[in-house]
Amino acid sequence: MFYYCIECKRIFSDFEKCTYCSSSNIKKLSLNSPVNVIGSKIKGRVLKIKDDNIRLLYVDEHKNKLIKEFSHDKLRKIL
Repeated sequence: MFYYCIECKRIFSDFEKCTYCSSSNIKKLSLNSPVNVIGSKIKGRVLKIKDDNIRLLYVDEHKNKLIKEFSHDKLRKIL
């Protein structure tokens, strides 16, 4: 189960508060939520959540639909 912070938009697994900015304004990350990979231009949607990784469905620059798995600490929620 993953959550994201309303203020810094980072994704984490702790339910009580954000591990990055210590805010208590958090929401549950659901399937089909738009996310961004930090440090790249990849934007996609959450396809599947398993263990410590999140599988994304995204479209590359050649209009190909790809599925790739990322660690939750490399993702940021798009509002």
